[in-house]
Amino acid sequence: MKKLLIVLLAAAMIAAPALCLASCGADENKPEEQKAADSADDTPEQPDLGDPRLAVKDNLPKDLNFGGIGFNIFYPLWSMYPSYYFVDEEIGEIMNDAVYRRQKNVEERLNININYISKGGGNAANIIAEELLRTVLAGVDEYQLMLTHCIAGNPEMIGFVHDWNKIAYADFSKPWWNQQMNAELSVQNVLLLAVSDLIIFDPNVIYFNKGLIQDYALENPYELVKAGKWTWSKLAEMAKQTSKDLNGDGKMDKEDQYGFVTTVGWMLQSALHGCGMNTVTKTNDGELLLNLYDEKYGQIIQTLSDLIYSDSTFTEDWDPNTLDVPGRKFQPDLNMNTNRALFIADALSVGRYYRTYEVEFGILPFPKLEERQEKYWSLSWNGFLTVPITANADVSGAVCEALAVESYRYVVPAYYDIILTSKVARDEDSKEMIDIIYDGACYDFGLNYGNGNALSFSVNSLLSAKSTDYVSFVERNEKNFMTGLQKVCDKITADYAN
Repeated sequence: MKKLLIVLLAAAMIAAPALCLASCGADENKPEEQKAADSADDTPEQPDLGDPRLAVKDNLPKDLNFGGIGFNIFYPLWSMYPSYYFVDEEIGEIMNDAVYRRQKNVEERLNININYISKGGGNAANIIAEELLRTVLAGVDEYQLMLTHCIAGNPEMIGFVHDWNKIAYADFSKPWWNQQMNAELSVQNVLLLAVSDLIIFDPNVIYFNKGLIQDYALENPYELVKAGKWTWSKLAEMAKQTSKDLNGDGKMDKEDQYGFVTTVGWMLQSALHGCGMNTVTKTNDGELLLNLYDEKYGQIIQTLSDLIYSDSTFTEDWDPNTLDVPGRKFQPDLNMNTNRALFIADALSVGRYYRTYEVEFGILPFPKLEERQEKYWSLSWNGFLTVPITANADVSGAVCEALAVESYRYVVPAYYDIILTSKVARDEDSKEMIDIIYDGACYDFGLNYGNGNALSFSVNSLLSAKSTDYVSFVERNEKNFMTGLQKVCDKITADYAN
């Protein structure tokens, strides 16, 4: 197992107060023994290290003991899972050791043995569904927890996993669970996917070159963000000022300097949410409303198209989710260390490589469309927690709660105070930017349950086709998209009605 190298906060830490919603009636669905446990304050004594997080007690009973059983966690070889979640030993590196201690503390507290099993070699979303169906249909309790892909709405999985709102010991009133995600992805008070502080928040961000900002006497990007003026139009304006034909051959190519570097792939989908839109909206009665006929969507596409297909932008293919896949390109050739890019759209999870660069850089949220938008939004591309129906829900709930507690109390502060502020974000302004990014964390039912439909990736689908005809695009794909989402909702309602 590779040594853990972490540059992020966990997701649940960042849910905005304005977004933190009730946990979908979870308490009414809890078993009686869990209600009793909830009323008891049996939290083991914790040392007082001056951290207010230690004062937040969990409700797991002190005498909870599972007799040394194995607890198997399955995950695909995708995104940050291989490097960021599991370690084999302490190595004297603070983040590695915090994650190692998390596992050992939970094992000792609940008398279990945690094992982690991975599988690669294909589509990560399909791997999860295949393993789930294989074990459940065989009636085998092989995995007690599965970590999913961010596109986790495969209808075949419905009915094969537990409803989190009925899993004992998972206390969604606690700060180590992400309430905004629970509200967004629940269907008629049924929650099949969950996010706790065990899951690391994974947004896309804009990196910028501080030296080029100074060389061209441009506006301070940090101040633009703070003033609410960081928009795609402003990024395009600054990108145009810094793009330059360095080799003098009369054309812009990979040897020149660009104001913006991006892939015309899935990462650009974050722009829709950064501009304050989701693909669908859920009404209070569970109806799904498609948002993509709105003129604002057309404005987003036009604005991005004008930028991306100009001489200010260099596009190339890379995927930060292949960070640990040999032979795959996980960062652009025209990266920040070339000193020939002003802005780069990339995942925050690859910031560990940026910190090795000689070029001084900063971190910004994805821009707004208009200044009047109240806040900056950051779509999270992390996976989720799900529990196979063959697993003992009480055991899985207790272990997940304990892992989340340890992450909240010890691992998350280590991410934030030691790695993030001192190694990745090299100044206090970048720290503030990351606070803003996390404060605007969001999810999208249409993306996470869209099963890869073109409208789930409504930005890059159009831009990669070099089209701005959003109305025709939506009309072509609406039926399949909305029918698929409705089937998901209907199947969840039918399979979990009781």
